[in-house]
Amino acid sequence: MSSFDGFGAQGPASGFDAWEVGVGGQPLSDAQLALQQDLSSLADGELDEGLAANVMLKLESDEEASAFFQDLTRCAKMHRDMADPDRLMARMAMMTGASHLCTDLENRLATIFYQLGKAYLLSALDPDRVVERAFEEPVAVEQTRVKGRGFVDGVLLGSDRETANGQESSSQEGVDWQTARAMLNGRLERIEEPLKKASRLLEQAIAVAPDHEEARFYRAYLDAQEGRKLLARERWADLFDTALQPANRGHAAIQIGRLHQAEGNHREALRWYRWILISGLFEQDERFWVVRFNIAMTYLEMGDRERCLDYFKGLIDSQPQHVAEMAHMATQAPLLQEVLEQYPDFANNLITRCPELFASPAA
Repeated sequence: MSSFDGFGAQGPASGFDAWEVGVGGQPLSDAQLALQQDLSSLADGELDEGLAANVMLKLESDEEASAFFQDLTRCAKMHRDMADPDRLMARMAMMTGASHLCTDLENRLATIFYQLGKAYLLSALDPDRVVERAFEEPVAVEQTRVKGRGFVDGVLLGSDRETANGQESSSQEGVDWQTARAMLNGRLERIEEPLKKASRLLEQAIAVAPDHEEARFYRAYLDAQEGRKLLARERWADLFDTALQPANRGHAAIQIGRLHQAEGNHREALRWYRWILISGLFEQDERFWVVRFNIAMTYLEMGDRERCLDYFKGLIDSQPQHVAEMAHMATQAPLLQEVLEQYPDFANNLITRCPELFASPAA
């Protein structure tokens, strides 16, 4: 006889129905309520190892307790699905086994890794050095990690359902979803340095989806920040040659131009910057306003102060909404400050032709 004789209602009822009242319709006893509490805590993963082992032994010896626990688990899954639709859609996609849906799941996982990697990368840099925010703003790390873990859980639950139904699990092909879950569920926290976290996440994103353009961009950006300039240039050049999104080609072109500019290869830098103007990206996407500033500074480095003034004026006329940002960048450019001090005529001409720069709060 089970040690739980007398727990739950009489008859064939099981699950929640069997645990609403005791035998003969009497209220549940303190012992019964305590067992319900233990089962609920077990379902939530809140019991310590010793108590969990005791409750598991009870589950094996009492069918009604087992049914109640299974209902708890199902309700918990339903609650998580309702709170996180991505998790539900991921599980449905894995259960249907449609190849295009599985490819979409892989791309979404790669995007989660990319978003986290980018956030860690930018958090480790001096904000004044990062003058351009390519693509969207960085995500909130913890919120994205939790949502990503729920998404991966949905994929794994769908995979488990396939296996239980005797189907070959499509999650076993290509992406290692168990490793992905471990990465989002604590393994990442064992990596202390943000840049190392960023590197690991961006590499994971590219391993899942080798053509993920944004992840490839930021992997090269990380290379440049850590001094691997030649590798960064090669990776940005590859992105420029293969990217399907024109904006991604544009961001790669700007970064290659900056590398050449920093090395004193001014003609080569101008060639990359001018591609942004010739391609039409400057007019189509205002994020590329900075290319005119880069061209102006390149001419200043070459000693052509008149053409520098022309590009500053052209930028203000075409993108007046970015004057404050332009003024801030000007204050962060040591060469410009040096030239203004050494050449009073240039300073006067800049004030005359571009007074907006000096009227901006950032000036």
